Amino acid sequence: AKELGVEVVQAWRNSLKARPPPMKKDDPYYPGNDRRYEDLAEDQIPLTESLMDCMERARPLWEYGIAKEIAKGNTVLVVAHTNTLRGLMKVIDDIGDNEVQEVSMPAGIPFVYKFDSNMQPLPPAEGKLSQAHTSGIFLEKPGLLKEALKKTEEWNEVVPGSFGQKPTVVNRVSSLENALMKLKDDQAMSAGQRGGVVVDPNDDGQLIVTNNLAEFEEIDAEFEDFSDSAQEEEALSCALPNIQKADEIAPGIMKQGKSKDPVVVFIRHGRTPHNNLGLFTGWEDPPLAPDGVEDAKNAGKLLKLHGFEFDVVYTSWLTRAIETAWYCMDELGDTWVPLIKSWRLNERMYGALTGKSKQMIANEYGEDQLKKWRRGFKILPPPVSSYSLSYPGNDYKRTKYVRDLRISLSETINRSWEARKLQIHRKFPKSESLHTCMKRSIPYYTQRIVPEAVNKGKRVLITSHENAIRGILMHLCEIPEEAMNQLHLPNGLPLVYNVKRKCITLLDDGSGVDPMTKHDFGPAAQYLFRPCELDDDFFDQMEQQALQNQPEEVEVEAPPAVQNQTEQAEADDAAPADDAPIEIIEKVAAATRMVEVVEGMTAEEAALVRAQRLSGSPIIEAADEKPVPSQITEGMTAEEAEAARSTRLHQQ
Repeated sequence: AKELGVEVVQAWRNSLKARPPPMKKDDPYYPGNDRRYEDLAEDQIPLTESLMDCMERARPLWEYGIAKEIAKGNTVLVVAHTNTLRGLMKVIDDIGDNEVQEVSMPAGIPFVYKFDSNMQPLPPAEGKLSQAHTSGIFLEKPGLLKEALKKTEEWNEVVPGSFGQKPTVVNRVSSLENALMKLKDDQAMSAGQRGGVVVDPNDDGQLIVTNNLAEFEEIDAEFEDFSDSAQEEEALSCALPNIQKADEIAPGIMKQGKSKDPVVVFIRHGRTPHNNLGLFTGWEDPPLAPDGVEDAKNAGKLLKLHGFEFDVVYTSWLTRAIETAWYCMDELGDTWVPLIKSWRLNERMYGALTGKSKQMIANEYGEDQLKKWRRGFKILPPPVSSYSLSYPGNDYKRTKYVRDLRISLSETINRSWEARKLQIHRKFPKSESLHTCMKRSIPYYTQRIVPEAVNKGKRVLITSHENAIRGILMHLCEIPEEAMNQLHLPNGLPLVYNVKRKCITLLDDGSGVDPMTKHDFGPAAQYLFRPCELDDDFFDQMEQQALQNQPEEVEVEAPPAVQNQTEQAEADDAAPADDAPIEIIEKVAAATRMVEVVEGMTAEEAALVRAQRLSGSPIIEAADEKPVPSQITEGMTAEEAEAARSTRLHQQ
């Protein structure tokens, strides 16, 4: 505006077809330099756009994506930008070019469309808040909407201009969790005043009393011995963890551009209020606690420190895993990367234990039974009731969108009888052991993630839950079944699996503290951090050997010297050198086979075919081209016929 004037800038901002000056390709803001657009051809990347260009760009999205989802009966949320949303509204309501400039989209206020069976927008009901030329309605109080529209109009009239909104403070603790937190604080305060000991509500924690103040040191898992101490000490001494220093780049990872190799990074979600209170979480859906948000952010910062970039993210249907992916990718600046969710990456279903305190279960059933339910490989917790709020089949979002579970006949009959109409119900888990949890997470990795991403060389991030990740790691690292209950995964810690080297790597955070002493992985760490099967030196040697073994071109002399070539080829066939390039050996063998299948060829014809085969030149099938008696002129002598044959061979 200072250089060209306010009127010129406003014309670009508010005009329908006026385009700003095109961007130069050496401009740092040129989209072609951004890897999120790397799959677009150069002529598909715009250097400038008018309002009309932007709106027309949104049309295919409506026709081939959004409209089809709505026709299926799905409710669609579109979160986008002012001009792209106006483009969609232009298509939906068939708004004219001039009228669409009068349509406004205030920031942060939902605008809702409803459609009939013919995909035509329904007109707004009387008294609903709408605007000219549209059929949608605003979901906002009249006074606030009027103020927002006014600020939007003011923003369009000035350069620059904006209006802000106060950030919403998200309450990350439910009323039940808040009550338990308050009880925990009260107990700690009482213990401090009395110098006594309180019950630890933390996750299998132990109480430490210092200066009459009770503090909780979290120990997330208790482990049972599965080997004698001497064997375990020897195994741990041999299996040193693979730790990547802070100033190194992970194998296959580059600071910029694509990685050389596919890589998979696993992150267990950040801590939740349920974790902090020692509650069985399972398929319960609490958000991240404030320290869990920091877990996720720190994971993103650590990955950024080591130069990681990702092409796709897989996560579960549970909020804590999804939020972990969000915060982690936000630190990496990759929030635009596709995020694929699946219930098969959900945490283990704890059945009737869901939402209950581990300490309460220990008091009721005993410590031994608690350990069996928590760490037993094939031991199922008590199943949840079909009428419990913790049963996944009573969650609308799961019953509507889960389609890859078989139908439960008993649940279908019972629910159809109760509703007096047919209600198809699927066989949602009512309880899961670690083994049954693995039976859904491992196939999802091998049958979905591997073919879709890993085999295509993509860099994959998986944010999930301890038991789902433990199952996949058991498959990748060949962890024995009896050791699975000895493996613990810390919250928010990236575990890097290099597909080519087949090993797990930890990332050094630069603090100078050994990650193995900083984090508790349990006794089964010896299996998780086995030495890599193949190191980088091996692959470097393979690449150098491949370059050295490039086949050399074989020169073929003119036909009069064909006999010399024949003798050389026969010598090669008889005793090929051990270090001869494999391509040359294959050519010699193929040429020999070619001569063998052609019957009636003379020595000169065979030699010519062999020489052409060695040189890689197109081969003329001698059997088809050799003159047959019908092609020899009648009345020719034998000498004349032989001369004619030789002439034809020389011409070939």
